Amino acid sequence: MMKKLILASALLALVGCAFDKDNATNNAREVEERQKLMSKFSRVVGYYTGKLTTSAAQQDVELRLFTLEDQGGTNSSGEDRYRVVLRGNYKKINPVGPGFNFKARYIEETAELILTNEAGTLGVDDIHTINAKVVGQKIVGEVKSISGVIGVLDLALTSNQTKVPGGSNEENEYYERLSRQYNAIAGTYAGENVVDGKVTYQFSVSLQVVKTGIVPQLIGEFKRHDDPEGNVSLTLTAVYQPELSPAVLTLTGKPRYNPNNSPYQGTFQGTLIGDEYKGSWRTNIRGFEGEFLLKKVK
Repeated sequence: MMKKLILASALLALVGCAFDKDNATNNAREVEERQKLMSKFSRVVGYYTGKLTTSAAQQDVELRLFTLEDQGGTNSSGEDRYRVVLRGNYKKINPVGPGFNFKARYIEETAELILTNEAGTLGVDDIHTINAKVVGQKIVGEVKSISGVIGVLDLALTSNQTKVPGGSNEENEYYERLSRQYNAIAGTYAGENVVDGKVTYQFSVSLQVVKTGIVPQLIGEFKRHDDPEGNVSLTLTAVYQPELSPAVLTLTGKPRYNPNNSPYQGTFQGTLIGDEYKGSWRTNIRGFEGEFLLKKVK
């Protein structure tokens, strides 16, 4: 009986030694794999800025490439295994746009960089894929949506230091850029309403930036110069699309007095080039109201 106990103890000791050796080997492999990936990704991690050139315009954009830890199974000790993965964050700086997170793959042998949008739902014109090459400290390639090529990307490394996007600072930066963009076009624009080539009256549109919390909004007021009491004045909300060429400004107006009790609504749509706002407007009551060319006066 004693011999059997001694033999069993010896076998357990051998198994334990083998287990420890296997565990050490697996840990060594994991460390080696992490070091290889960190070394590879270090060649591209950083903060890049440059241009996206589309058929309509050029946009100032930025791309951040960074690493994250991705959990993938457990090791022989039951501990979580983590793998280093490459991720990206892409955003428009001018005109201002929100950031999008991308999964990324860098193929060292061919210097290819492939990024795919992580968003669950994408519109037909949203960025789906970036196919690029890393050339020295530059990233050059194509930006694509599900409907085709959006434009050509040309970025240069600005800094090797990068942070994972997100959090309140990221949000604050975005809204600050948006606020500056709105403030650049805020002011008073004045001109004439024209129907069939004839001036029917003069009017002005005043735009200003207000904030709800940290979120900026572009609002305004429509005033006819022959209506000093403001009886037909409209309170305006604005949608500004500087990414279009030329930039488009759409204003939707409700009566200044008793807006909630009136079905009346006016819509101004035009292009904004420099200090000139040119277009036409209509109402849901009378239809076409006229064409206009407004110039910024202050």
